[in-house]
Amino acid sequence: MLERQQSIYYSDAIWYLTQMRRWGQIAEAKPDSWYLDMAKQVYRPEIYREAATALIEDGLMTAEDFPPADEDGFREPLADTIDGIAYDGHTPNAYLEQFAIGLKGDTTL
Repeated sequence: MLERQQSIYYSDAIWYLTQMRRWGQIAEAKPDSWYLDMAKQVYRPEIYREAATALIEDGLMTAEDFPPADEDGFREPLADTIDGIAYDGHTPNAYLEQFAIGLKGDTTL
C-alpha cells in the first residue's frame, strides 16, 4: 500500500542552508530573502508536480495521494524539535539567532 507522498518544501532547503551558515559553510551574513531565493533554485516543486500529474493520469495514484497543488512550499513552524529551538522557514536569521554557538548575524569566518 502506498503512503501519501510528501511534497518538496522550501522550508526544508532553507533549514539546510541555515545549518550551512551556522557551521561556517556560508561564511557571510545573508538576508532572509537570499535563503528563499537559493531554495527556489534547488527545490523544484514544478518538477515534482509534473511527476505527480503523470502518475495520476496513468492511474497509478490519485490526487489525494499528493499534497494540494496550491501548497506554498513551507511547512508549519516547528516548535517541538530535538534541540528545543523553534524553526520557521520564513525567518531563517531569527532561527539562527536562537543558538548560543555557530555563525549568525554579521559574524564571519
